[in-house]
Amino acid sequence: MKTKLSRLRHFFYPLLVIGVVYTLYLCIQFLFLFLGRLLSPLLKIAWKLEELTAGVVLPNFILHLFLGLIPLLIAFYLAEKTFFRHRFLPRFFPPSPWAHWDLLFGLALGFFLFALLFLVFFALGWVRFTATPLVVSPDLFWMALTFMVAALFEELFYRGLHLPVFAAHWGLSPAIAFSAFLFSLAHLNNPHLSFGGLFVILLAGVLFAFAYLETGTLYLPVALHFSWNFWQNCFGFRVSGFAFPTLFQLEVTGPPLWTGGAFGPEASLAGLFLLGLATVATLLYGRFRRRTHLHPTETSRPSGTSGPPPPTEKNRP
Repeated sequence: MKTKLSRLRHFFYPLLVIGVVYTLYLCIQFLFLFLGRLLSPLLKIAWKLEELTAGVVLPNFILHLFLGLIPLLIAFYLAEKTFFRHRFLPRFFPPSPWAHWDLLFGLALGFFLFALLFLVFFALGWVRFTATPLVVSPDLFWMALTFMVAALFEELFYRGLHLPVFAAHWGLSPAIAFSAFLFSLAHLNNPHLSFGGLFVILLAGVLFAFAYLETGTLYLPVALHFSWNFWQNCFGFRVSGFAFPTLFQLEVTGPPLWTGGAFGPEASLAGLFLLGLATVATLLYGRFRRRTHLHPTETSRPSGTSGPPPPTEKNRP
């Protein structure tokens, strides 16, 4: 009987942890929404959600910051200090001699992937310019910040919270699958969504999970996530169904099976191919990382265990 209760507790504990964070996060969101509506006449900021479209860049940044990232960070803090009274998650960005290499690799990989896609589509005659490329624009600056905040929020939420908590109690494979599934469900309200787009986003969640497991930190997942969205947008493609201010104004005329149609490359065979390249590159980088010692005390670990351990029955709060 005691063993059965222990197993039930072990199974349901991740749901408790995530439920506490979700509850705190939603409460803080509602508080920020209330304060935003209260102060918006004074600050002259559009807080109505229906006004926050892709074309309204600054309010879009404010939405991601004050209704996404900041409430999540506060929820993590309150959960640790007031509910669990223990560190209940691994450190997201620990000091590491590999940190700047992880960031550079992630940023470069996104650029390479979408530069390749742009060149292939251009060579096939599937894209044409509809306006002169923008060199400098305030919208591009705010768009870059928005993509950075969005990448931080989603990686902290899905790879920082769900993945390690589920892995400690349900096993690594279910944790990767379930965190990626939840990540894809978060995009259900995106415009022009198709089953293909949802499937590719789910696989992107698996890619970002591999990036976390290969490095043990969120440096690479955040950099790759930001770079994927930023360069996809800069080269003129839609990002998960959204058309943001971009460097190249393009009309994509190729077959939707390969271009993704109105949703963008993430709903296409080309998107699947890019994810395959990114996954292979990430695994090879992780292998190189484990075999190369940047610090005398650093030792290599098996794939998927290089990071700080997630909470377990022994070290959980």
